[in-house]
Amino acid sequence: MGTERRERQKANRQIKQQEVQKQVRRRNVTRKGVLIAIGAGAVFLALVLIALLGGDDDNPTPTTSTVAAAGTTDATDTTEAADTAAAADDADTTSAATTTDDSETTNITETTDA
Repeated sequence: MGTERRERQKANRQIKQQEVQKQVRRRNVTRKGVLIAIGAGAVFLALVLIALLGGDDDNPTPTTSTVAAAGTTDATDTTEAADTAAAADDADTTSAATTTDDSETTNITETTDA
């Protein structure tokens, strides 16, 4: 009778080992899934932050330009350069901006005391 009992013990031990192996595999698969999900979330978060923080400037630096009509010479460019050089020699801080609208030149000058 000892042999039947021994066979049952061996069978039960083998079944228990198989169940433990299934649990270990399940735990490993779950752990890998969680790590992959965390990694994918981190990549997604990094892309979102790059898109939000590293985007284009909404306020580009304004540029000033003077456009002359075709076939005409614009003598105001040399006059403006001379005026700007003379103003730079003064103790006051001067900023000048030139805008064009339908071939008309408008000068805007703002002077502040330093």
